[in-house]
Order: sequence, then C-alpha cells, then structure tokens
Amino acid sequence: MTLPNKVTLARLVLALVTFACLWSQRPGLYVAAFVVCAVAVATDWVDGWLARRRGETSPFGAIADPLADKVLVIGCLVAFVRDPNVEVPSWAVFLIIVRELIIGGLRGLAALQGVLIAAARGGKWKMGVQSAVVLILLALVAGRSHGVLPPPESGDPESWTLSAIAVAVSLWSGAIYLYNGRQVLRRSWNAQKTAERR
Repeated sequence: MTLPNKVTLARLVLALVTFACLWSQRPGLYVAAFVVCAVAVATDWVDGWLARRRGETSPFGAIADPLADKVLVIGCLVAFVRDPNVEVPSWAVFLIIVRELIIGGLRGLAALQGVLIAAARGGKWKMGVQSAVVLILLALVAGRSHGVLPPPESGDPESWTLSAIAVAVSLWSGAIYLYNGRQVLRRSWNAQKTAERR
C-alpha cells in the first residue's frame, strides 16, 4: 500500500474518532473532537500532495480519498443534529447525504462503463468549505459547552447560516458532477432500453 493511501486510511480512522467524541456529548471530548477533526482535514491536503510528489496516484486513492472526506463531514453533521449546543437542521444533513448518494451512484455507473470519476475541482471546493463549516461548528460546540461562548439563541442563526452554506456548496458541486457525467448517464439509459427490447 502506498504512503498516500495510508494517510487516507488514517483520515478515515480520525473521522470515526471525531464522530465518537461528538456523539458522547462530553465537554472535554468536544475539544478533542475539534483537534482530531483539524488534523483529519490537514491530512486531506497531505495525501494529495504526497500522491502527486511521489507519483503514486491509484484507483484506490481516487475512491478512498473522497470517501474519507464524506465520513468526516457527514459524521460530524449527523452528530450535530442531536447536540444541544448547536441547532443544525436535519433537512440540511438530509440534502447533503442525498447529494453524496446520487454522486456515488454516478460513480458506480461510470465504473461499470470502465470510467473512473475522480474528485473534481468543484468537489475539492465543496470539501474545503464543508470542512471549514464543520470546524466552526465544532468550535461553537466546544465553546458553548464550556461556557466560554453564550448558549445558542432561539433558532441559532449561526448554525443555520453555516448549514445553509454547506448545503449550497454541496448542491452546486453535485450539479457540476451530474453535468460532466451526463454522457455516463445517457449511455446507462440507452443500455437499459436495449436490454428491455431484447
């Protein structure tokens, strides 16, 4: 296994640790969740840099890298929904998950056709923005749970605004993927129609 892929797998483990810390809803572990999440976000840049520097790009890395990103972001958002320190709307998390499922399906269709859809520029921007959103929400959770920051106001406009930003960039990048993969979709539909005629 290449070094970049090992870093990617380490980020997946860090994502699970971050989720566990958040799910516990213990103030002390909120700080740990922030630190671990920050390290995980940093490794997203590191594994890509290593892969390019060492010339060790691989199909596994192309799939595992965005998968680790999704586990990190979605895991945190799911934990936020039940956390009393922030009011992340469930509809926002639902839309983000639906987007990821649709793009995952598109990648699956492409793989059946021998095409590999790697992370595009829009996907990288999405991950960057969502990572920033998650880290800010983690800071709010940690600060509010320790009394450093005041408790959320009614409706928690900070959390809602951050959630809306995460949803907007997710849908935007998803639309780019679907547009760029329109030929994959057309070939899939045509193949299905041919099979039905037989």
